[in-house]
Amino acid sequence: MFVDQTKQHIQCIVLSAITITPHMRRVVLGGPELSAWLSNPQVQVPAAWVKIFPPGIKGRAYTIRSIDYQKSTICIDFVMHSKEHEKNTVSAWASFCQPGDCVEIAGPRSGGFNLQSDTEWLWIAADLTALPAAINIIESLAADFPVTAFFVIDSLLDKQEIDTVAKLQARWRTLAIRPDTGAMRNHIMKDIKALPQGNGQVWIAGEARWSKGWRDFWLDHQQLPASRMSSKGYWKLGEQDYRD
Repeated sequence: MFVDQTKQHIQCIVLSAITITPHMRRVVLGGPELSAWLSNPQVQVPAAWVKIFPPGIKGRAYTIRSIDYQKSTICIDFVMHSKEHEKNTVSAWASFCQPGDCVEIAGPRSGGFNLQSDTEWLWIAADLTALPAAINIIESLAADFPVTAFFVIDSLLDKQEIDTVAKLQARWRTLAIRPDTGAMRNHIMKDIKALPQGNGQVWIAGEARWSKGWRDFWLDHQQLPASRMSSKGYWKLGEQDYRD
C-alpha cells in the first residue's frame, strides 16, 4: 500500500493497550497505512514524536517509544494522570482504549536530539513525561557509549528496564525524595564530576522550570557550549496546554 509521506494524518488501529507501571500505559498501533508510513526515515530518529488524534479529542504530541519493523507497529507510552475518566484528553483516551479502536497520527517530527560525531559522553535528565524519549535515546546509542541519566518519577514502581548496549549509569528518584535538594542533589553532582573527559552532550526534558534550571546549570556553571545542549519543557506546573 502506498501512503503519501507528506500526508498530514494517517489512520492507525490499536492492537494492544496495557499498563506497564502505575503511571504509564503502553499502546501498540498498527494498520495498513502505518505499515507504509514506517518507510519515512524520520521515524528512525531517536526521540522522534507524533501527534495523536483520538476521535473527538484535541491532538497532543507523544514520543515513539519503539518500533517493530517486522510487525509494522509502533509503541506509544502515555503518562496516566489522576481522574483521567473526567477529562477529554489524549491520555484519558489511552487509559480506556481497546484493541480495534481507530486513532489518527501526524508526523513524525524530530525530538531535538542529534548525537554529534565527536561526542564522547551523554548526560540525560528526564521526568516521567519525558521518560519514553529518554529511554528511546539511550537504547539508540552504540555499544559501550558512556551515558549518565537522572530520572525523576512519581513512584519507584514507575522505574523501567532499559534495554541498551551503551554503558549506562542511571539514578532514579521520586518526587517525594525532592531530588533537586540536599543529599540527592549531591549524588547527582558527584555523577557529573565523574563524567569522562572530552566532548559531551546534554539532553534535558520534563517540567519547564525544572528543565530550565538544569539547562542554566550546564550553560552557566559547567560552561557547556549551547550547541551541545538540548532542553525542552514538556509541561509547566500550574499551566494547561503549555508550549515550549
